Amino acid sequence: MPGNFIYFDTETTDVQSKDIIQLALVSDDGISLNMYFKPIQDISIAAMAVHHITPEFLEDKPTFEQAVYDGKPLKEYLESLGEKYIWVAHNAEFDLEVLYRKGIKIPKSICTFKLARNMFAEDEGKRDLESYSLQYLRYYLGLYRDENIEHNTAHDALSDVYFVRDLFKYIQDKGKFRTEDMITISKEPQYIRSVNFGKYAGRTLEDIAKIDREYLQWLRETVSDKPDLVWNIERVLGVNNMRLF
Repeated sequence: MPGNFIYFDTETTDVQSKDIIQLALVSDDGISLNMYFKPIQDISIAAMAVHHITPEFLEDKPTFEQAVYDGKPLKEYLESLGEKYIWVAHNAEFDLEVLYRKGIKIPKSICTFKLARNMFAEDEGKRDLESYSLQYLRYYLGLYRDENIEHNTAHDALSDVYFVRDLFKYIQDKGKFRTEDMITISKEPQYIRSVNFGKYAGRTLEDIAKIDREYLQWLRETVSDKPDLVWNIERVLGVNNMRLF
């Protein structure tokens, strides 16, 4: 399943209401968009401390609902792109929800965060990396060495889009995933190899299963509020059948 890809990122008012204030995207065939919006919700101080977008900067910007691009309402334009492209983002669930709250559903998407968790590990694939954040992977994989310096702006959606594109291209070149594999992985819980808490902090789930299977069974019930971890415990215990890539 080959595909045309759009790489995108959003900035929002906070992590609860997720009201969009910036949308940036680029495609492999030349589409480029970077727009700011006056939000309906207030921007939290915590969010401003991360993306540095202030209410004053957005005061004269249109709301998302008012925004127009290429002669048509922005919402219609994005919906048309959603039909033609596979959309790629890091931690895509967040950004897809941001768009969904504005009435835009993207049919096909890929999450580079989940691909990275599946592909990259320490100790011959046994242990998770220290972090799978976009910036950590940028330096861990050495992607920064080949970047266009003009794309490097501190936590800006457009800069992050270029970083996502570089990461995705690296995964395409170095990995063995087909496009349909990437879409499948992106729909599954994130791949977790080790735990960083409790009496086995720092040990892999595989190791814990060998030395104390009952503990993993107990942990499975205890961390029911962490569905990704539960899924991985069940994977190691053989409760579910995971397709490995």
